[in-house]
Amino acid sequence: MHRTRNGWLRGLVLLSLGLSLHAVQAASCDEVRVLVSGYYSNVHVYDACTGAFLRNLDEDGRIRGPQAVKLGPDGRLWVVSEDASTLLRYDAGTLAYVDTFARVPPGWGMTGVAFSGDSAYVGSYATGALRRFDLASGEAENLPLAGSALLRGPDNGLMTAPDGALYIPGYDSDNVVRFDPQSRSYAPFVAPRDNGLRAARGLLLNPAGDRLYVSGERSGRILRYRFPGGGLDTVLTTTIGTPTGLAWHPDGSLLVAGNGAHGAGVLKVDAATGEEKSLLIPVGSGGLSGPTYVAVVPKPQATAETPDPARIGSQYWLTALGRLQGSQVELEANTALGAAFGAQFDATQVRKPRWGSLRLNFLSCTEAELSWSSHGENSARFGDGGYRIERMLITPAVNDCRRTGINGAPNTNWLQGAWYGGPSRDGEGFMLDTDGNGLVFLTWFTYRPAQ
Repeated sequence: MHRTRNGWLRGLVLLSLGLSLHAVQAASCDEVRVLVSGYYSNVHVYDACTGAFLRNLDEDGRIRGPQAVKLGPDGRLWVVSEDASTLLRYDAGTLAYVDTFARVPPGWGMTGVAFSGDSAYVGSYATGALRRFDLASGEAENLPLAGSALLRGPDNGLMTAPDGALYIPGYDSDNVVRFDPQSRSYAPFVAPRDNGLRAARGLLLNPAGDRLYVSGERSGRILRYRFPGGGLDTVLTTTIGTPTGLAWHPDGSLLVAGNGAHGAGVLKVDAATGEEKSLLIPVGSGGLSGPTYVAVVPKPQATAETPDPARIGSQYWLTALGRLQGSQVELEANTALGAAFGAQFDATQVRKPRWGSLRLNFLSCTEAELSWSSHGENSARFGDGGYRIERMLITPAVNDCRRTGINGAPNTNWLQGAWYGGPSRDGEGFMLDTDGNGLVFLTWFTYRPAQ
């Protein structure tokens, strides 16, 4: 979209939003994210709760002059790149580039995209035309023209109604036009300059589907019409400068792109009274330049998994703490009970009963005799036993210990690291940590007793 339409828009920062009803259907702002097309920058991704910048959609230069961003019926994210004359697709979960679905002639001015049945429809700001693409084959078809007397400058607020009809904002014709894909006919829905409407840009249905919000960029008005019958319901506001895109925030606020009392950017507005509430995303955040469109899309939901019993073994671990005296350390060992994996972990449910006692008798800087005692009432009753263990890796501190011997080592850093019972006990091991002054913390990765 060029900023010189009729010589009026040169130098203005334009903001245009078009968010799907996915935002309204989400339980909270944590479940969605906001994508904003910056005509001079990129498509930027923001946190829907705080408005904080997260990342750019594409860093490889594919997006130039981005306009509409919408979720398609294929579950992918569709991006209109006007200056590149391309219709791009991205993975809606990972945001990775998928492919270039379609191209149009340079200067054609593709702005909006909408979906109806098995087709994707795009509008041409420059020619006033609609083009249909078959979703399966990508085959393109030019549709009959509405005629300049009815429609001029289709803009990126192009949307599909629940009945499959398309509604087209006419930027230069200052109106809204309905297109029936079945009869391929056009009809006026909002008359030119109705109730002061100028430069129609954003279209948005309310969640109930009985009211249509229309923004007039040049008139500074947001109008609400009865739907689908038509007729003005109310003039919502006349206090936001250059209002363009409209969308729903999960908290029920109307999102408006424009210049308000809180600044320029994506504003939150009371949908009933038109009162401006706050600025969610300011111009310039994350490098955003010349915003033209915003989409609110769901975050990917974690797939519910059932743990595979064949991959859940009998592994068991315990921890122990003691202090090195000479070449020996006596440690009191505990186990942990009561918690669960992942998001179900609750520290208040953890219990740490005594397991028993351990002894390490270091024969050298790399070898030790392990013994344990776990019997009686105040223990896990694993019994008594022991075997020789050795270091898995030789560290610089171990080499220093080898030169001086254990008793001559300046600190206890030589014992820190991974130990195990040699090749015959591969699959079981120990991690030792120390404060360097003799305090030793041990974690033993072992197994439950054989049944």
